[in-house]
Parts: sequence; structure tokens; C-alpha cells
Amino acid sequence: MEPEGGHATTASIQRRDLENYKFALDQHAIVSVADAAGRIVEANEMFSRISGYTRAELIGQDHRLLNSGQHPQSFFEDIWRTITAGRVWRGNIRNRRKDGECYWVATTIVPIPGDDGQPHQYVSIRTDITQQVEAKNELRGNLRLFRMLTETVASGVMLHHGGKLIYVNRAVEKLTGFTRKELLGMEFYDIAHSDSREVLKARGEARLRGETLSGHFEYRVNTKNGAEAWVESHATVTEYQGKPALLGTFVDITERKRAEETHAQVRQSLVEIIQGNPVPMFVIDADHVVTRWNKACEHLTGISAADMVGTKNHWRPFSAQQRPLLPDLVMDAANEAEFRKIFDKGFRPSAVIEGAYDTEKFYASLGEHGLWLYCTGAPLRNVQGQVVGAIATLQDITERKKAEAALQQTHAELEHLVQSRTAELMRRNAELSELNARLGEAQAQLLQSEKMASIGQLAAGVAHEINNPIGYVHSNIGSLEGYLDDLFRMLDAYAGAETVLASAPAVRVELLRLKADLDLDFLREDIPKLMAESKDGITRVKKIVQDLKDFSHVDSNQEWKWADLHLGLDSTLNVVNNEIKYKAEVVKEYGVLPQIECLPSQLNQVFLNLLVNAAHAMPDGARGTITLRSGCDDRQVWIEVEDTGSGIAPENLKRIFDPFFTTKPIGRGTGLGLSLSYGIVHKHGGRIEVKSELGKGTTFRVTLPLTQAHEEAAS
Repeated sequence: MEPEGGHATTASIQRRDLENYKFALDQHAIVSVADAAGRIVEANEMFSRISGYTRAELIGQDHRLLNSGQHPQSFFEDIWRTITAGRVWRGNIRNRRKDGECYWVATTIVPIPGDDGQPHQYVSIRTDITQQVEAKNELRGNLRLFRMLTETVASGVMLHHGGKLIYVNRAVEKLTGFTRKELLGMEFYDIAHSDSREVLKARGEARLRGETLSGHFEYRVNTKNGAEAWVESHATVTEYQGKPALLGTFVDITERKRAEETHAQVRQSLVEIIQGNPVPMFVIDADHVVTRWNKACEHLTGISAADMVGTKNHWRPFSAQQRPLLPDLVMDAANEAEFRKIFDKGFRPSAVIEGAYDTEKFYASLGEHGLWLYCTGAPLRNVQGQVVGAIATLQDITERKKAEAALQQTHAELEHLVQSRTAELMRRNAELSELNARLGEAQAQLLQSEKMASIGQLAAGVAHEINNPIGYVHSNIGSLEGYLDDLFRMLDAYAGAETVLASAPAVRVELLRLKADLDLDFLREDIPKLMAESKDGITRVKKIVQDLKDFSHVDSNQEWKWADLHLGLDSTLNVVNNEIKYKAEVVKEYGVLPQIECLPSQLNQVFLNLLVNAAHAMPDGARGTITLRSGCDDRQVWIEVEDTGSGIAPENLKRIFDPFFTTKPIGRGTGLGLSLSYGIVHKHGGRIEVKSELGKGTTFRVTLPLTQAHEEAAS
């Protein structure tokens, strides 16, 4: 019963207020109540709507019904220890809906004590933060260079009639920095920043008049310490003390706003990086329209970005007629046949980036006489992993190609010389009456002759010719670094004189303009890097030349030494790299080897023969693999050279170590390589073994003792 006059009793008003609060909370939060065993005894409508389970399906179950598998068992054990101890637990949980889809909730679990002081019920209040978590994940995928958003946004609740605040929760205090007492003495619209206040006030008044507005609104709020804060708000009209009131809920989106700004800055930075990169590159979108064409690409092709961006004409600098380029094929996820149609066999997938390819191709339309370009095409993906574009990088390798052609010519000449000398040796050995009696002497002579013809001449000629220019280039680079230091000190002196030129403003303006055009800060940073890279390249060339020298050194006095077989094997690989790199990939599976007593240069000759034979065993047009293995025990070491070539016929396996026997075409082999290798290994007190299968490959194993017998005899 209500008293006369129609005024509600205080109790009824409080019940109505509580119902309104419950309604507002139900609109924003997922609420459930569990008994002391953790079984759900009450669940609100929001719980059913978010989880996909009906209230009847939820009642009597525990929250493991929603377990997504995201969290370890220890996570839930910690929750249970906390709440059963009577303490409130707060945190974020990833749940799974009935349909299998996952969602995130910010969760607060409050234990309700019974008469005995022990918890007999647990009230769980959760807020769906899936959108915020997904936004954080999206930013993580787009930015990658910036730290991830790790804090869950907080929810706030405010109640007002359009003026003074009637109610605020702790989240509002935390966000604004004002105490509850201070907030309840303020106008609601005083909390809003001045640039959002009028719009927010107009929206509130419209809602109080009954107008329908969009559910969410973003605005800045004032904080006690003056820090910037953004919120995303949802307001609904309710009734409080008989009058319409606005019940507003909001979440803190300050970090998201900052991240969006940072994301925009990063995108701009990436654009500037592409534009200023000295490597020519361009970018196309999903429709094959050019979106970026940097200055280096302008310089290489002679076509400006203004003429290329926004078009599909990126093929024009490279081809007389329209055809797909490497980034176009990458963008369309072309199959191998489509790649081969454009690039024949001159393409390969990237070992680093999934879906990326690289190729080397000659473009007659570029430069004065055409250019060789090393091109890479890589897909650009969004955070969902979808390809939304492709980026192409171009590198002028014309000089490298010329050097390779010259090296191949030199190699051909050396091969011809080896063949000529081998023919002469074969003729001389045919005249010997007793081949077996003089085979040892012939082996030593042929070893010296073949090695000096094929490697000694290469080391003596190429190493000598390379060492001289490398020496003065290395010296000149050192001098150039000193000169650059002097120039930079002079530039610093000019920079210090800029204030003195205030009386001559025209001169000072011209100097400042020139300084900006030259981008001196960039030159200061980039020139030392370029010099360091140049010195590193020179040092690497000197290392290769030294390897040639080390390899070709002849032990004229046949002195036994303690040597590391891995070093000899690696040195030999450098020498025969040009013979192998076009035919096979070398895989090293080295074990741990001690040094052994040996004749290092002779063993290098054995390694040379085995590596060259492995490379020659690859079928024409096919690229194979050469695997190097090593191992040891307490008495001996072993080296294995395994190839994936054509293999050796069973009937030839017993003859491969015979002098002058070869399975190679006429003119390509002397038939002495394996015979000499056998003699060298036998001289070391070791053995050489072979296993082969036609069509699958061959494995040679060289086994050598750690020490020689003469040491034991001497002792």
C-alpha cells in the first residue's frame, strides 16, 4: 500500500532503484551466482546471450562448461584458492560459447560469507571485452615494432539527471583521479573535455527527451592531474526518484586512441623508409595498382613516381609488351608452371619469407646496354594473414654477372689446359713398359702436375692479380675514411659559423637550404656504414684468396703435420665453390674432430676430387645436395661425401679406383682423380670406401688414423 497522494514509500523507491541498477548492470555485465561447490545457481540474461547456453543449461553446471583451453589448470586453481579464502578475485578469462566461438571477459568474483563466516556463494560479474582484446591483437599484427596493449580497459558507471552526478563507481574514480566525494559535487558535463562537452550535452538532452541515438559515443574526459583520457560511452534512459535519469557506462579507450595515432605514425614512417631506401623497390595492391615507387626505382628505370603510382604500368620499364612481373605472380599466388612461363628455370622460393620468390634476369631495356637485375617479390599481408599486396625489390648485379662470366671463361681455359696436360701424361704413361712398377712415381708426378695446372695456376694467377688491387683498394678506403673525418670536421666548423652569418642573411639562408638538400645528418650516419660494409667485403675477398693460396701450397718436403681436417675441407669448398654452386647445395653435418697427423695439402687434393666428382654426378638440369659428415673414435677419424646424383653402376664399382678408368664423357675426366686419392689415403694408413645406388646417389667415406706408424716406431 502507498500513502495518500500517490507518493511511493521509501522501501518501494529503494526496490525500484535496485531494480534499475540491476537492469543497468544486466545491460552491461554478465552476472552469475555459484554455490560453495562452484555450481551455477543463478545466471542473468546477458550470461545466456553471451555464452549461447540457455539459463536451464547453465543452472547446475560449473564454469568449466565455458573452458576454452586458453588458460592452464594452475590458473583456475589460483582462482579457487583466492575465493575460497574469502578474497575477491579479478582478472580476464577467455571463455568458449556453445557454438565453439571464444570470447574474453573481464571478471570479478566476490565470495559471499555464510553464518559460519565461510563462503557459501560466489557472485561473478563479467564484462565482455572481446572487442578490446581483438583491437589489441589487430594493433599487434599491424605495428609489430611497438609494444602490445596489455592492460584491459576498465568499465565505469555514472547516474545523473542531466546535471549533478548522483552515482559513480570506482572505475570513474580510477579513470579521472577524482574521489567519489569530489565527483558527486560536480556536474556530469564538467567531466567531459571542453571539445566534447557541447556534443555530449546535446546527446544527453536528446535522450532525456526520448529521442533515439546511436548506442556508443567516444569523447575525452577531464582528469584531476590533467592527463588525457578517452572513453567509449553507452547511455540509456532510466528513472530515478520518479524522474528520468541517464545511466551511462563507459570503457577507457585511451590506449587504443594512442595506439591508433602511433599506428598512423608508423605507417607514415614505413612509407618514408620505402621512399628513402637506396634499394629500388615498388609496391602494388591487390588490384595490381602501383602504390609506391621509390626514388631509387625512379633512378633505375628513368620513370618518375608521378607517372607510375596509381597505374598498372609497372611492366613498361622491363618489357616491350605487357606481361606479369614477379610481384604480380606473388600477388596472385601463381603456380610453378606460371612462374616457369615467365622466368623459365631462373626463379626460386624464398627460404625466409613464405610465398616470396627471387630471380635473376637480364633486361635489355634498362641502361645503355641492358642490366642484370636480382629481383625479389614478397606478399604483403594484413593481420588476418590475407595477401593485400606485394613488394618488389631490385638490385643491379650486372657487374657481378660480368665477373662470373670472366671467371667461367678462366675456368674453361684452365680445364682445357688440364685436359691437354692429362692427354700428354696419358701418352707418356702408355709408353711405360711396366706400369705397375712405376705407378707410384707417376702418381706423385700427376698429383703435382694436375694440382699445379688446375689450382696452382689459378692461385698464382688469380690470387696475384686480385691481391694487388685489393691491397690498394683496402688502403684507399682507410685513407678515404680519414678524409671523410676531415670533411665532417670542416662541416662542423661551417655549422658553428652559422650564427656568425646572421649579418649576411642571404648567405645563411643559402647554406641552410643546401644543408637541407644534402641531408647532412643522413650522410653522417650512412657514409660510415657504407665504408664499414666496403671494408668487410674487401676482407672477405682477401679470405677467399688466402684460401686459394693455402689450398695450392705444395708440401715439397713431404713434412707430416698436425692439422684440422674441417679447416682443410672448408678451404677446399671455397676453391671449388664455382664448380658446385650451380649444381648442388652443400649441407655440413660436422662432428667434433681432433687434429690428426697428415700431409694436409694431399688430403685437400682428395677432398677436391670427391667434391668435384659429386658435383659432376648431378643430372643435367637438376640441382642436388652434397652432404659432408665427419666423426671419430679413440683411434681414427672419418669424412663422408654424400651426393644425390646419378649413382654408379654395380659393374663399375670395382674399377673406379683403377688408373685411367672414368665414367665421364671423353674430355671431361682423366680417370686419375680417384686413383690418386686412393694412393694418398693408403699412404696415410687409411682406407677409402664407396656405397652407391643408381638414380639415388653415391657416398664416399675416407677413414684416417689419428697418428702415423712412424711415431710409434720412434717411441
